[in-house]
Amino acid sequence: QGLYGVVPDLSTFGKALGNGFAVSALAGRRDLMERGGLRHSGDRVFLLSTTHGAETHSLAAAAAVQTTYVEEGITARLHALGEQLAAGVRHAAATMGVGDHVVVRGRASNLVFATLDENGQPSQRYRTLFLRQLLAGGVLAPSFVVSSALSDADIDRTVDVVAQACAVYRKALDAADPTPWMAGRPVKPVFRRLA
Repeated sequence: QGLYGVVPDLSTFGKALGNGFAVSALAGRRDLMERGGLRHSGDRVFLLSTTHGAETHSLAAAAAVQTTYVEEGITARLHALGEQLAAGVRHAAATMGVGDHVVVRGRASNLVFATLDENGQPSQRYRTLFLRQLLAGGVLAPSFVVSSALSDADIDRTVDVVAQACAVYRKALDAADPTPWMAGRPVKPVFRRLA
């Protein structure tokens, strides 16, 4: 099941399958995937790419990653860490009075956050303030995607830094101007019409 309860018809996966090695996969509903198979008499669609055809070491890496995920319970760990982080961030934001302005969204293993202005609108200026405060605390977090390498102490430290950033966020909301805490131009969305 995908993000927000959506079950995709088809999904693509990239090199994370092989921990960075050149490997990819297409997965989906059986009826769609079988259209590229041999077990029917209708027209077949082409579902295969040979881009990584000679990359047998990548297939070995992907097999090792999948084995590790199963043996070490990585998926469950990612969800537990993400839920711990999301709960901590939500609590820190609420405690600092910005729970309606620093909003955690997404699946536990793939969290993102929204930064909203005093009117509840998405704000790149407040995002800049928040990111700068996180960086000042030693946390690089353009999103809150977790890794199985993180410890509970890492999550706790991140939440502490988020709480400090939220305290500054509250000051900016009270002033109705994040500019004094931005120390530069606002960040821009990755996907935009002009650079």
